[in-house]
Amino acid sequence: MNYCTRTDLTDYILADYLAAADNQQEDTVDKAITNVSAEMTEALVAGGYTVTADAIPAAVKRICSTIAAYRSIGAITSLITSEAGSENEFLPLQRLAERADKEMALIRKGDFPLAPPEAKTAQPNDTAVVVTPPSKFGDCWSKF
Repeated sequence: MNYCTRTDLTDYILADYLAAADNQQEDTVDKAITNVSAEMTEALVAGGYTVTADAIPAAVKRICSTIAAYRSIGAITSLITSEAGSENEFLPLQRLAERADKEMALIRKGDFPLAPPEAKTAQPNDTAVVVTPPSKFGDCWSKF
C-alpha cells in the first residue's frame, strides 16, 4: 500500500523535476514512492500502529511524500547532497527530508503521536480553554 501519490510529491517539488527524474531512469518516482511506503509500513508495524488504506494519517502522508520527493530528485542531481552556497534550490527539501527521516524513526519507536484521520474536524461538543498568566507589566503597554 502506498501512503502518497505522485500528485502529493508536487507539494514539495515541481512536476517538471519529477518528469526529469523519470526521463533519467524509468519509474524513478514510482519506485521511490513504493520504497518509502514499504519503509513506512515497517516503521508503523514496529511502532505498534495500525493504519488502513482508507484511513491514512496526514503525518504519514506528509512524511512519505517528503522523503519520496527528496529521493526522486536525488536520482538526477548531486545538489541534493550538498549544502554549498545559498543558491541550492533543493536545500528546503533537504531540510524537510531530514525532519521526515527523524519523524519516521520516532514512528518506528512508537514515540510519534499519530492523530486518526477523523480528527481533522472539530466536533460540536469539543471545547477549548485558553489560560494565560496574569500580566506582569500591568496596564503600562496599553499606551502603545
